[in-house]
Amino acid sequence: MTFGVVALVATLSVAGVFVAGTLIYVVVSYVSMVGHVPARGLGATLREMGRELATALLYQPLMPLYYFVGARFGGPARGVPVILVHGYFQNRVDFIVIARGLRRAGLGPLYGFNYPWMAPVSENAARLAVFAERVRTESGAAAVDLVCHSMGGLVAVEAMRSHALPVRRCVTVASPHAGVLWRGPILGRSGIDLRSGSTLVKSHGEYRAAAKVLSLASTHDNVVHPNTSSQLKARGGEDVIVGEMGHLSILFARSTVDAVVGFLAG
Repeated sequence: MTFGVVALVATLSVAGVFVAGTLIYVVVSYVSMVGHVPARGLGATLREMGRELATALLYQPLMPLYYFVGARFGGPARGVPVILVHGYFQNRVDFIVIARGLRRAGLGPLYGFNYPWMAPVSENAARLAVFAERVRTESGAAAVDLVCHSMGGLVAVEAMRSHALPVRRCVTVASPHAGVLWRGPILGRSGIDLRSGSTLVKSHGEYRAAAKVLSLASTHDNVVHPNTSSQLKARGGEDVIVGEMGHLSILFARSTVDAVVGFLAG
């Protein structure tokens, strides 16, 4: 068997495993959310499952690249820096579309923050605080804006709570501020923090951020549900429902981009 054939077989095997794993994620997560979200028709459910699957298959293969690129996502040289904070099992690739919307609005400069998502939220909050300080030094800004997805919202809140991170405005997208209901296995020490009723989640329930905070959520998030688990109104924030899309596809929806841009533009 030639090297080319071996490489082709290996590539197809990896691709097959990726597609199968993604399909399992979509099916299992959509089944697990039944009973926690409003009932809707089968057609609408299948459509959103397809959108979630397509989003994952399109963007997740780019993840390895974004461990090396994307620390700077463009934007003007001067302004309020915007730091993009990804979620569990992800990296800054998730903000490709949101960053484009922010650039078109003249917001930024934009920075993508990667962190070891298996580590405790408290450790990654400390990393975010150090990263933000470096950004402020580089840009000369007094404060930063944050745009976060999923667990990234918990990292941001913890950074503001424990490290007095100077933040002007913070947007969290599909973040489990009240924890996740999933009781299956979650890899890494961060899994302890993510669960509903965790020590971290309880401590955040008593915290009121000094910055203006907007929480964007979906009525049918297949990972963070019900949408009340994302709400921050009781803590002085603002809550907005942007649609019925899934946990990844919410990041690429026009309604999400418009809400993020509108809030940061203020």
